[in-house]
Formats: sequence, structure tokens, C-alpha cells
Amino acid sequence: MSIEMNMTDARRELPDITNRAEYVGETTYLTKHGRRTAAVVPAASAELLEDLENLIDGEQVRQVLEALADGAEKTVPYRRRTARRDG
Repeated sequence: MSIEMNMTDARRELPDITNRAEYVGETTYLTKHGRRTAAVVPAASAELLEDLENLIDGEQVRQVLEALADGAEKTVPYRRRTARRDG
């Protein structure tokens, strides 16, 4: 379950928002000018996301190291992990 809330309301309701995240598992998306800018999520969800990112990063590092060792790559290109969502 998730809801959206503007920053002004979220400041007033922060204790309730964090309680709902912790005890109900609710995600609250915080908005500015109608656009999602952040989220309050259950800690377990954030920890799972970090674990997944670490797995992905580890696989990408392994692939790059193999390409460098094989001579297929001479340099490692920078790849942005996140992209800005407009709209």
C-alpha cells in the first residue's frame, strides 16, 4: 500500500508516517509541486533494495574485470545507476 503526500503535510505528520511505514508496511511518497521527490518506506524494504543493488554492482564489477582481463576493454566506461524520471 502506498500514498502520496506533499512536503508541508508530511512535516506535520512525520511521526504517523514513520509509524505506518514501520507497523503497517506503508510507503509514503513525498511530493514537491506535484512530483514525487522522496519516499518513506519500511526499513526492511530499503535494506532489500540495498542488498539487490550490491548484488547487481558485484555482477557488473565481475563482468568489467573479465573484460579487462580478456583485453576486450581497455577502460571502464562510467554508467549512471539512476536516471531522472520526468513526467
